[in-house]
Amino acid sequence: MAFRLAALTVTFAILGGYWSRNQETLCRCRPGDDCWPSKATWDQLNETIGGNLAQLRPVGAVCHEADYIESACNDLIQNYRNTTWRVENPGRFQQTLGNIGERKSKVVTLKIPPESSQCHQGRVSHYSAYVQSVAEVQHVVRFAASHRLRITIRNTGHDLAGRSSAPNSLQIHTAGLKGIHHMDSFTPHAPVGQSVIPEGPAVRVGAGVLTVDLYSAAADGGFTVVGGSCSTVGIAGGWIQGGGYGILTPSRGLGVDNLLEVGVVTAEGEYVIANQYQNHDLFWAIRGGGGGTFGVIVDVTMRTYPDTPIVVSKMNIISPDGADNVFWNAVTDLLHTIPMLVDRGDAVQAFAMPILPDNAAFLTIESYLINNTHPGGQEALDDLRDRIEAHGLSVQSSEESFDRISSYLALPKGLEQAGIGMMAASRLISRDLMVSDDGPSHISQTLAKLTFSPGDVVSLEGMVGGPAVQRSGAEKRATHPSWQSAWMSLSLGRGLPSVPDWATYNRVQHELATTQLPALEALEHGMMGGYLGTPFPYEAHPSKVFWGSNYDRLLDVKAEWDPEDLFMTRMGIGSERWDDEGICQVNLLDRHLWPYLQHVQVRLFSFLDHIHDSI
Repeated sequence: MAFRLAALTVTFAILGGYWSRNQETLCRCRPGDDCWPSKATWDQLNETIGGNLAQLRPVGAVCHEADYIESACNDLIQNYRNTTWRVENPGRFQQTLGNIGERKSKVVTLKIPPESSQCHQGRVSHYSAYVQSVAEVQHVVRFAASHRLRITIRNTGHDLAGRSSAPNSLQIHTAGLKGIHHMDSFTPHAPVGQSVIPEGPAVRVGAGVLTVDLYSAAADGGFTVVGGSCSTVGIAGGWIQGGGYGILTPSRGLGVDNLLEVGVVTAEGEYVIANQYQNHDLFWAIRGGGGGTFGVIVDVTMRTYPDTPIVVSKMNIISPDGADNVFWNAVTDLLHTIPMLVDRGDAVQAFAMPILPDNAAFLTIESYLINNTHPGGQEALDDLRDRIEAHGLSVQSSEESFDRISSYLALPKGLEQAGIGMMAASRLISRDLMVSDDGPSHISQTLAKLTFSPGDVVSLEGMVGGPAVQRSGAEKRATHPSWQSAWMSLSLGRGLPSVPDWATYNRVQHELATTQLPALEALEHGMMGGYLGTPFPYEAHPSKVFWGSNYDRLLDVKAEWDPEDLFMTRMGIGSERWDDEGICQVNLLDRHLWPYLQHVQVRLFSFLDHIHDSI
C-alpha cells in the first residue's frame, strides 16, 4: 500500500506540475493574478498616453445603487437611443443584449431612484486607452504584450458579435485617430529602387474617421469613395477589413478592392506600411481577414472617383393581411429585379418586416441608379412597381435626383438605431440563383416558412457584388471566394427585448442556429459565405463561413505577424485555439493527454496491485 501511495503521489505531482505550468503560460493575465499590473503601473501607462486611460464600467452602472450618479443616469435615459452618444463612450455599444458585447452585463436598467441590484462588469473592458497617435498605439500594444493582457480594439462599437469587447481586457480605442487627406495622385510606399506605378486620386483617412465625416469631406472636395450605409461606422475599422460594401460597390467594387495602402501597428509594436509593394501578405490578409486580428489599423488609403449623378427611388409597400402569399410574391418580384440593376452597376437596399405590431407586413425598397445614362434602370423599377400593384398591394413611391452622388451620401439618412436588441445572421446569394427560373421564388418561399416576431427584419441588399467586384479579382482579397459570384446579401435581424430576458435570447439564438440559418445555408448547399459585418455570433464553423479556402493562408499570415495571438477576436483567424472570450488557449495537448495519462495511471496501479499480490 505504501508503494502504491508513493506512485500515486509521484503521478499527480508530475501531472499537477504539467497542468500548472501550462495554465500559467496559456492564459492571459486577469485581475487578481500576480501578473496583473498594479495601480502604479496603470498610472504610468496613463501618463504615457497623455492621461487618456480610462477605467470602464458598463453603461448602465450609473443607474445602479453602488455606482449611482443622478446626472449621468439622466443622461443615459435621455441618450439611450443616440448612436453618436454611444460612439463617444468606450463603455457603450450600439446594439444591446443580443450583442454579446453587452449580453453578460446588466446594463439596461433605466430607473430613478436607482436599481438596488449589482451591475456586473460582464464583457466590458476594464481599461480603455484612447489613442491619438501612432506612438500612443505602440505604447499600449507593447504594454499589453509585456503584461500578457487581453487586447480588444474598439472604434465606434457597432460590432454585432462582441468582437470589440472582452472580459478582463485592455481596450484600444481608436476613435481619436483622425485626419482626412485627399491626393490628386497617390504613389504607394515601396522599397528603395523598386519601380512604383502611381494610383491616381486617393484619400488617406485615420482609423477614427466616421463614414459621415468622409462623405462630408468628399462632398466638399467633389469626389466619391466607396463606403457603407451607416454614418457612424468607422470607415477604416471592421467595415473595410471585413470586405466592406455600399451603394457604389456594383460600379466601383468592395471597400477592400479600393484599398491602396494600410498603416498598421503590429504585435511587436512596430509601425509598418502594407501595400502591393511591401508587406503584401499582410496587405492581402487585411483585405477581408477581419478587424482586430493582424494589428491595430492606424490609417488607410483608398481610391477615389469623380462625382457622378444619382437617382434615388423609394417604394414602401404595406400588406394589411400580413406576410401572406401576396406579400412574399412581392418579395419574389423584387428578387427578379435586383440582378437587372446590379448588372448595370446600380444598387438596391430592401428591408422586409414580416410582422408589424398590428399584424401587417412591410416592405421598403430603395434603389440607387448610378449609371443612369439610359432608361433601363428606371424601366426595371417601373415594371417592379406595376407587378407589385398587380398583386393588389398599394405602393407609395418617390424619386429624387442628385447632380452629385457625394451630396446624397453626405445627407443624414435617419436610419441610425442605437440601444436596441438585435441578433443577426447572413449569407451571400449568387447571381446564378437569382437569375434562374425558380431561384427568386425559392428564396422567398424559404423565407416564408421561417418563424418571425414583431421587430424582426429581413435585409435584401443588392450591393455586395456586381461587375466591378468581378473585375477586381478574388485573388486580391482574403474574403470568402463566393464574394466573386455574390449579387446579394440576405440577412436576418432578430429583434430582442429591451429589458433582460434570457429565455427570449436563448430561444432566438436556438432558432437562428437550428432552423433559420440552416435554411439560408441550404439555398445554395453551403457554397456561399457570410458577411463579417452581419454575423451570427454563434456560427458553428466561422472559418468556413467567412473565409472558406482562404483560411489556411490567413492562418499562415497570422502566425508570421502575430505568433502569440496578441490580437484575437471572437470567430477571428486562429480563434479556435482560444476559449470563447480569448482568455485561455484551448490546449489540444491538455485535452487529449490528460485522459490518456489518467488511463496510464489506472493501468499502472493495476500492475502494482498484481506485483503486490504476487509478493
